[in-house]
Amino acid sequence: MNTIGSHPGAILFRLSIMIILIAILIVVFFSYIEDTERELERASIAQTKRIIDSSLAVVFSSYAVSGRLDDLNDLAGGNPFVFLREFGLLPPGYVGAIDADHGVDLAPGWYYLSHRRLVLYKSGFGNADLYYAIVLNYQDVNQSGAFESTIDRFRNLQFVASGQ
Repeated sequence: MNTIGSHPGAILFRLSIMIILIAILIVVFFSYIEDTERELERASIAQTKRIIDSSLAVVFSSYAVSGRLDDLNDLAGGNPFVFLREFGLLPPGYVGAIDADHGVDLAPGWYYLSHRRLVLYKSGFGNADLYYAIVLNYQDVNQSGAFESTIDRFRNLQFVASGQ
């Protein structure tokens, strides 16, 4: 009695089906890996931003205790990674400060663009670069354009997304 399994091409047919199924599983697996990598990158960016915000709070406190609140003007647009290095919290993705506009050839990671006074996060996934800056928020009571601790009202010191 002849069965389907005894047909001369049955082994080749089964092998073809197995290869197709394995290929489909590999494609699905790698698409999940890419999505997971993007999500990990997003979480890493958010964590670094929280660490920078926390370090700015510590820097503000130390300036307040030492009576140097007027020096907060120098922090606006400054390099937050200087503080992170000081506190031992430098993210492993920090590449360094650069003086020129970024190019396509930059490795993924954090950069401080000193000529623009911005922080750049160069993404590992295409054209999703993010820009941040340290912003000093205060009520400029005397309209001087600079924070004066004895006159103006301090609101906060933040690390915020910038539109470039």
